[in-house]
Amino acid sequence: MIQADDDKTIAEDEAVATAEQGADAEEAGAEADAPQADAPNADEAGPEAAGAHVDEPADDGGEGDDGDGGDGDAEDDEDDGGEAIDALAKLSPRLVGRFCRRLPISTLVAELRRIDRSVYFRYFKGYRPQKITGQRIETALRKECFEKRNGLFAQLVIFNWDEAEWRLYGAMQKLVKQINEDVEAIESISDEEGDSILGELEQQFDRRDVCIAAIVNGLRVSDEYLQGRYGDLLG
Repeated sequence: MIQADDDKTIAEDEAVATAEQGADAEEAGAEADAPQADAPNADEAGPEAAGAHVDEPADDGGEGDDGDGGDGDAEDDEDDGGEAIDALAKLSPRLVGRFCRRLPISTLVAELRRIDRSVYFRYFKGYRPQKITGQRIETALRKECFEKRNGLFAQLVIFNWDEAEWRLYGAMQKLVKQINEDVEAIESISDEEGDSILGELEQQFDRRDVCIAAIVNGLRVSDEYLQGRYGDLLG
């Protein structure tokens, strides 16, 4: 799937493998601490589905691989990450930019270093988190999600956005649960129910963020409804 980038990626991955050998000792300590830090955040945000929320991606244990190994796990990852990629693709360019600017950059980069090293080394190696801009995150997202269809990266950015916007996510979840406590059992949300949920959220949060939250979490309203309500943001 990488096509023209193959030669460049191979050279990069060779450099990655060399660099990783020197970083392994430091990363081993970070990996030991990371799960303890991640778990409380996940609980606070309550990462259950408001429609089709993407769970935190699991560590694939890769070492600079681009994720196109062709085994059964990669096929499963493509299935799991496809929804996340398609959701991000529904955002307009300006909403993608806002989405990226509101990501917790330090946390995201640390998780990429642990979970998806190839992306970390391609875009963020050698950068202090304070120096990484939303524009750089957006460049990585467009390349990895829309060109390479890296489902793991798509899942990771959505998970981190929900963690950063946990108040909005939690409020949306609570409203959806008024329809059915088992949100995964909800097959569709009517326009009237959508008006009630999104109207209430828009009284508390920025309308742009409400739109993003509905789309990236797969709120089960119709695409036509979202275009009708947020056409000025999605057009």
